[in-house]
Amino acid sequence: MHNELLAQSIQMGGYITIWKLLVFIIVFILWAWIGQWLNKDAKEVNTNRTFWNEIYLAIGTIGLVLWFMLPAGFLVGTLLFLVLWAMTTIIYILHRNVRVPENQTLLTMSHIKWLLSFEERKTKKKSQRLIFISVNNNELPRPYKDEKEYAGYVAAEALLHDMWRRRVSDTVLVPQGENYILRYIIDGIATDEGERSHEEAAECIDYLKKVAGLDVEDHRRPQAGSFFTIRTGEKDTGWRINTSGSTRGEQLRLERIEEKKAIKLSALGFNPDQLARLEETIKIADGVVLVTGPKNSGITTTIYSMIRHHDAFIQNIHSFEKECIMELDNVTQGLLKRGSEASSPARQLQSVLHTDPDVIMVGFCDGPDMAQICTKSARMGKKMYVCMDANSTFQALQEWIKMVTDHKKVAESLRAVINQRLVRILCDECREAYTPDVNMLKKLNLPADKIKQFYRPPSEIEYDKRGNPILCPRCQGTGYYGRTAVFETLFVSDALRKLLEENAPLNMITTQCRKERMLYLQEQALRAVIEGVTSIQEVLRATSK
Repeated sequence: MHNELLAQSIQMGGYITIWKLLVFIIVFILWAWIGQWLNKDAKEVNTNRTFWNEIYLAIGTIGLVLWFMLPAGFLVGTLLFLVLWAMTTIIYILHRNVRVPENQTLLTMSHIKWLLSFEERKTKKKSQRLIFISVNNNELPRPYKDEKEYAGYVAAEALLHDMWRRRVSDTVLVPQGENYILRYIIDGIATDEGERSHEEAAECIDYLKKVAGLDVEDHRRPQAGSFFTIRTGEKDTGWRINTSGSTRGEQLRLERIEEKKAIKLSALGFNPDQLARLEETIKIADGVVLVTGPKNSGITTTIYSMIRHHDAFIQNIHSFEKECIMELDNVTQGLLKRGSEASSPARQLQSVLHTDPDVIMVGFCDGPDMAQICTKSARMGKKMYVCMDANSTFQALQEWIKMVTDHKKVAESLRAVINQRLVRILCDECREAYTPDVNMLKKLNLPADKIKQFYRPPSEIEYDKRGNPILCPRCQGTGYYGRTAVFETLFVSDALRKLLEENAPLNMITTQCRKERMLYLQEQALRAVIEGVTSIQEVLRATSK
């Protein structure tokens, strides 16, 4: 009796049949296989892998429960499960297609056409945006997906490609809590680019360390190295990597090595009046020229350009620097020796002067001894270019007089003091014009009746149908593209030299400079705003230091 009821229930339920069991097994295997693909793909395209895995698993579980619980029958349950499964997968594909290049999208017309073209699919290789060149100058092959370092390669390749695309000069990966903070520096401005999982960041750091020939197993000791990458159709790009350990994990600093060349003076940002007077000053055979500014204000580029303005075939030119920023043709570049056995910087500078150069570039001045040596050499017929940290020409002048200690020697030898800042250049493609506020113009001592418009970055962000921001293809939404310098220049005239000899107070010196139509740094920067080169916000940011 019981056996008959059991057989009848099995027949009525209809679930325990071979063909239904086979259908269930096949569908389940396909569902699990696509789930594995989604998990790996989410990591490759740098989206929230945990979120999509949870969504995929939840929808699959709900569909499976409904498949067996609905009284409508096996076929209806199967159809419902397939619909839920397909919707989840398609939504993810639409999401990931927005984050990848067009040639890596799925289920688009171009992708379907490629799938239907057997010959093209047979011969076409998967695109590789970057090729890694190790520190030993070996081209590294793209790892296979089943290899241990594949995840690190994907993360590193995505990071460097994004840095190249967005003109990032430096990147920092810093452990914070359970994740890593990614920070970009673009045109001198640091921006946070969100978080990366600890696993992804660690895999990326390990792969880059391997490429640079560093010890992958050592996560505590500071390490430094370099490597190259090649983009399709582009020249090599050099990268400098620095890693160091902390209590929270290993951190990374990645710097893009730019090919630096000595820029002509006319391309630095001097206005015509400044440039003409500076060229006259450079022609003077002796004297001191101070090139000043805060850290990262571009003074090294400026002083290199001044050195290149001299004829290295006629004059004997030397430099004394802490590090060689770029190589200068026909210039003997000397570096500061460090260590317990090295002599003082002043003595090392004196050794450079013993070679009897005509022109000397001093990349730093860290005390009275060096300042006095430079002044003495200038009074003996040498041309001295000296870098100093200072926020204005007058601060630099005061500090120089204090270090030299003899105001008459300063008056005799000093030719000019230059102070500078770097400002970002507005992007020509997306900058927008606006009418400046009259009260603001009055505060800045600008003629409100003559200035009709200023320029600024786009004030509003446009979005596409999917809600993604539409970024300017040139500047990638920053509103700026590149940098230029603005200068405050103090040229020592006969009247000013007399004041220096008399040890006149600073207010008398500034009054004389204003009589000679010297403009302060912010006033010079406002010229760039009026010409549409940069924005008023950028000038206030740069000159407030």
